[in-house]
Amino acid sequence: MTSIHPIDLRSLRLESNLVMAPLAGVSNLPFRLIAREAGAAMTFTETVSAKGLVTGGKKTRRLLDTSPREDPVGFQLFGSDPAVLAEAARTLEGEGAAWLDLNVGCPVKKFIRNNAGSALLRDLPLAGSIMQAIRANFSGTFSVKIRTGWDSKSIVAPEFARMAVDAGVELLSVHGRTRCQQYTGKADRQIIRRVVEAAPEIPVLANGDVTSPRDAFDMLEVTGAAGVMIGRGAIGNPWLFSQTLAASRSEPVQEPTATERLETIERHISMMESHCESDQARASLLKKYLAAYSRGMRGSARFRQATLEAEDLKTILSLTRSFFSPHREAA
Repeated sequence: MTSIHPIDLRSLRLESNLVMAPLAGVSNLPFRLIAREAGAAMTFTETVSAKGLVTGGKKTRRLLDTSPREDPVGFQLFGSDPAVLAEAARTLEGEGAAWLDLNVGCPVKKFIRNNAGSALLRDLPLAGSIMQAIRANFSGTFSVKIRTGWDSKSIVAPEFARMAVDAGVELLSVHGRTRCQQYTGKADRQIIRRVVEAAPEIPVLANGDVTSPRDAFDMLEVTGAAGVMIGRGAIGNPWLFSQTLAASRSEPVQEPTATERLETIERHISMMESHCESDQARASLLKKYLAAYSRGMRGSARFRQATLEAEDLKTILSLTRSFFSPHREAA
């Protein structure tokens, strides 16, 4: 297969066209490092409030934690005020950021109430002003993540793509659903293809419903996109990246052994120790990841229930090591 290849941008090269999507509440530093280990060519931070960044919010700053091991990493911003986003862009550039991404896709109510995320798909002039403001104040790589439109009657992604090119955006990623779909139904690959055709000057990443190597190759073939952005399909399954890379080389696609699975989970747990501010925060976050790691395994429902009911980190770790033990799988 030849679908997997590098992507060359103005100032850097991605070693492959398999990219980990920004995921609110999920893609923190430990999660991103696990994805990079598994073969993701790059990752993005959780979406960061431009206003929170400018005003110096402590929680916002925590979202910006990075490591040299994940270069290149994209910092994703959200907001609706061009001046504030311009200042956030200047701030991040001054701190060494090489890649900024603008969130025009998040469908949650908190974003919509503030006219941010996918709400900007209803106000293309404002979205254009924001992109121009960021580009004028940031010299690194600038990308935007969008959905296809607000609803099925207002598909604006192809028009948005032309506007993005004109504003100096260097890469566009498209989730093939409207805001009103949230995460229901199927990602529309034909609309993604229309975006690719509307913006031939820049790489477009196709996003939505990629949970296997076959999905990735089909997405590339149908849409003509330059690459694939994998989101929810990689939560608890970072091996999706290595499996897709192997398949592209016509190598056997193998599921992780029980030992490999446990080793990855142990590394994830270890990295979270320095990332989380307290054992309570670590325990709360771990429950989310462990539920995903156990998906599809024998006894996973009981394991998830037990970890959800556990009140302390020590119990969660004991349950985890017992459930994912290679000896258990071999029994």
